[in-house]
Amino acid sequence: MTYATRSIIMILVLSIMAACSTAGSSCPVTEPQWILPPDDPAVNNEPAYGYYYANDDQTILASAGWIGEESYLRTGENGNKMGWFRPEGADLVITGRRLDGESSSLEAHVPCCYPTRFQATGLAFPAEGCWEVTAKADDNELTFVVRIEP
Repeated sequence: MTYATRSIIMILVLSIMAACSTAGSSCPVTEPQWILPPDDPAVNNEPAYGYYYANDDQTILASAGWIGEESYLRTGENGNKMGWFRPEGADLVITGRRLDGESSSLEAHVPCCYPTRFQATGLAFPAEGCWEVTAKADDNELTFVVRIEP
């Protein structure tokens, strides 16, 4: 076998190994939508277009304001602030699970008694990786996938 043939075979083997090693680590991140949130008296400013995760009928929206910026959703007990819109006065229940490994569950801090559609929350991800987040309010549901950085 010539040197050139061995080199080509080695390159092919390394390429296949690299593809196999990254195939299991892919994260099907949900692309947020560029939409106008509802006008809400709890929000000081007039509504402005921004990035949100939204269910089909836009009854639940989750802010994705970190998209395109240097900030990310991160791990840690301090959590990440996230604004939501859900049916007016409805209880918002947020759960999350890691898709690419073992971890304890997402901790969602949802303060009581926001009377309008807006709801502020804190989300604490216990580990970096690929996470599926699900929010429920009344009979509405939103699920999205994000990559969490350390």
